[in-house]
Amino acid sequence: MKLRRYKFDLAALQRLAALNYAALKPLAESVRKHGAQVIKIGQHLRFALTVLESAPYTTEVRIEQQALVTQLPGLKEAQLDVRLYHDAQLAEVVRSQGVTRLQPTYDVPNPRMHHANEKHQVNHFLQEWLQLIKSRGLLQEN
Repeated sequence: MKLRRYKFDLAALQRLAALNYAALKPLAESVRKHGAQVIKIGQHLRFALTVLESAPYTTEVRIEQQALVTQLPGLKEAQLDVRLYHDAQLAEVVRSQGVTRLQPTYDVPNPRMHHANEKHQVNHFLQEWLQLIKSRGLLQEN
């Protein structure tokens, strides 16, 4: 069996970043105006949005899952830090679960057990999360 090496697709990642920017920009503007916001999805899931940094051409937003009930020991809540680039109209996950400086590709295996396409996967997760809150989320002021 011959292993195929992962090929980084910059165009696909930029398309994903453009879609995420369009969906996240209105939420980021609301958070910047009104302060931290909470999005509740169903009975047992909510996310807090906070603006970490705001500059003329970029905004950095933290999306953090909050438990509504006591969680299992050792279970980590999802946390993403997303930078919005207003001039390019792109949004990119810059930190995920404490991992900073996500590389476009990783050799497999690697010491930290990253997937070969980890950067694409976390940005795709952001897209799915944005679709979920668009369809089922309720925005609440904190």
